[in-house]
Amino acid sequence: MTSSDFADEYPNAEVTGTDLSPIQPAWVPPNVKFELDDATLSWSWPENTFDFVHLRYLFGAIADWGALFKEAYICAKPGAWIQSCEIDPAIESDDGTVDGNTSIETWNALYREGGKASGRSFTVVKEDLQVKAMHEAGFVDVKHVDYKVPVGGWPKNPKIREVGQYLKLTMENDLEGYTLMLWHNVLDWPKDEYQIFLMGMRKVLKSRHIHGYMYARYVYGRKPEEGEVPVA
Repeated sequence: MTSSDFADEYPNAEVTGTDLSPIQPAWVPPNVKFELDDATLSWSWPENTFDFVHLRYLFGAIADWGALFKEAYICAKPGAWIQSCEIDPAIESDDGTVDGNTSIETWNALYREGGKASGRSFTVVKEDLQVKAMHEAGFVDVKHVDYKVPVGGWPKNPKIREVGQYLKLTMENDLEGYTLMLWHNVLDWPKDEYQIFLMGMRKVLKSRHIHGYMYARYVYGRKPEEGEVPVA
């Protein structure tokens, strides 16, 4: 759900969306405003400002997840809810169809090694970073739901197949955008192998015989009410 979708569903709410870049749409509901801000720095809002905080798709961008959720805790009102949605870009399968595929192995290594080199993990779900950081910040009633997000339209379930098709289209549309900086700037891998890698990944995305998926995790929790004693 986007900021605009949320604003449409809750017309009496004031919705603030943030990003590092000015990429927000010009036409938005009247109760939405966008601000340029860096979530990795001290948040610019006063304590106890928000009733709800939503964070998503920050893998590879956060060096200190504990600090991120502490800032969210400070800016959340007592009783406010927080929601965090992340996905690990590594591609896996349950039937062995990704095993031995050189392109997928390179894709997975790119994010695994790139996260280590940059100090910003791309394996947020596997490392359980959201849940740990949310607890450490002081949130209570922390729960999570895990998903296997398919890469492509191979699932039999129509709804899940549609999700997989959207993920495939996203990757096809911006494959270089997802990989260029890690390959050349962070890891400095051989430049002459990059286009070969891209060709291999495009074949992977077109194949209906590879039943790959990515792990995703939806985590939510609540800031205790004033005077509330958290239950261990």
